[in-house]
Amino acid sequence: MKTKRCFRYFTIADFEREERWFNEMSRRGWHFVSTNGLVYRFESGRPGEYVYKIELPEEGSAAMKAEYERFLADCGVEVVARFKEWLYLRRRASEGPIETADNTRAQLSLINRASGYAADILCRLLCVLAALSVVSLVVSSLLAAGSAVAEFLHGFSMSVAVSGMVALALVFTPLMRRLRRRADALMREMSLRG
Repeated sequence: MKTKRCFRYFTIADFEREERWFNEMSRRGWHFVSTNGLVYRFESGRPGEYVYKIELPEEGSAAMKAEYERFLADCGVEVVARFKEWLYLRRRASEGPIETADNTRAQLSLINRASGYAADILCRLLCVLAALSVVSLVVSSLLAAGSAVAEFLHGFSMSVAVSGMVALALVFTPLMRRLRRRADALMREMSLRG
């Protein structure tokens, strides 16, 4: 069996695009089997054999997650891979798409959880930047005032903090905006259905 590795980067907001890519690769005869978040591995097979879906399950105990995966298996859905909290699912195309009872509500719930996940990552990164800045400032204050090392550490800590926050803003602002736009579109769709 032939294998293929593809390097791709998808943000949290791109899970639907990532899902479409898997299904397109399947139509070409390449079936997704694993990822580390950047490198995706595929195996050759019959074109269009599988359909794929990506889920971010509700948080819960290990027993609840195992029960959910048993439910998926009973429905003919295979958990192909896991990356962080995401589940990569597939089912034979002959059995139909992987759907939930109310796909719009499920998508909205997924997008809201992805937004929370992104906000959690942002908060953790900001805490790391703050801790790095505080440590640098404390060390520079312990050194002789006006010394070259103290001045360097002070400047370094400020530049790391400012450039880190700018970088985070440049990355997370568009990501959160895309998630919010998608959630708004789903809310409009739900309100039109009444």
